[in-house]
Order: sequence, then C-alpha cells, then structure tokens
Amino acid sequence: MYDFRDYLNHSEKLVFLAEELSEKDQENDWLLISATILAWAAIESFVNNRIDDFENLPDPLLQIHEKAFLLDKKIKFVNSGDKKGKFIIEGVEYNRIEDKIFLLLEKFGENRTSNISKGGLLWQEFSNFKAARDGLIHPRQRNQILLNLTKVQGFVFTSKKIINLISENIWRKSIVF
Repeated sequence: MYDFRDYLNHSEKLVFLAEELSEKDQENDWLLISATILAWAAIESFVNNRIDDFENLPDPLLQIHEKAFLLDKKIKFVNSGDKKGKFIIEGVEYNRIEDKIFLLLEKFGENRTSNISKGGLLWQEFSNFKAARDGLIHPRQRNQILLNLTKVQGFVFTSKKIINLISENIWRKSIVF
C-alpha cells in the first residue's frame, strides 16, 4: 500500500521529468497533471491515515459526531434492538479534507487553527492547490486549468507544508522529506 511519502516521491519525480522536458521544449503537461494529483493524494493519504489512528483510540478522545465526521460517516439514532437508545456510526457522508484538517488541528493541535487561518498565506496556497486539483479531477471546458512547472512545484511544497503543519501540531514532530 502506498503512503503519503510514496505519493510525494512520485510527484517530485514527475516534476523533475517535466523540468527536463521543458528544457528540451517538449510537452510536459501530462507530467504536471499527474504530479499535481499525486501531491494532493499525499495530503489525503496523510490525513486519512491519521484519522484511522484516532479511530482506534479510546472513545472519550473523540466524541461520536467528531469520529463520524472524520470517518466520512453518518450518525444514526437506534430505536430498536440491543443498541436501542444509542447513536451509532454508519452510512457514508463525505466531508471536505480542509474541514477534517481544521478539526484535527482544533482538537489535537497545540496552537489550534491559528496556524492555518483562512486569510493566511498557507490557506491561500492550499485553496489554489485545491482549485487546480478539483479542476483536473472534475474537468469542465469553461474552467481550464493552466499548469506550469513553477505552479506545480509550489503545489508539492504546499503539500509538504500542510502535512508538516498537522504533524507538528498533533505530534510535535516535523517530518523529514
């Protein structure tokens, strides 16, 4: 199974190849598209695997609605059977990755979400990255995504900064890439 480091490593290799093709005046869009998607997959992989870690911790650490939110599940009130009168987690209800990041930082972070405020530079970089990724994954003619080497290098760097932000705030450890 691939983890966030694999996705980042593959993304960086694609950026390197794109740079070489660019120097030879050859088309490199196919590499830049793939590098962008893989850099985004690194963030999702890191966040989702941290969520899986938290799912296995004792219940008092996460309330049922927080656990359901992070796991992309719904909460259901049971009115029959042996779980009657209790809330359970089931079904699927997808939540945005940025909201999951905010919850993780708010719940477990030392400095809370002030580290990624919606007006801050990192948030703007993340939002631009997300818009490009969304445009590539859900293409529409009217929303053409234009990539270049500098922009995609920035996406890879933003991916690393987001992953590091989460790691530093939750585990107080920087990740060496």
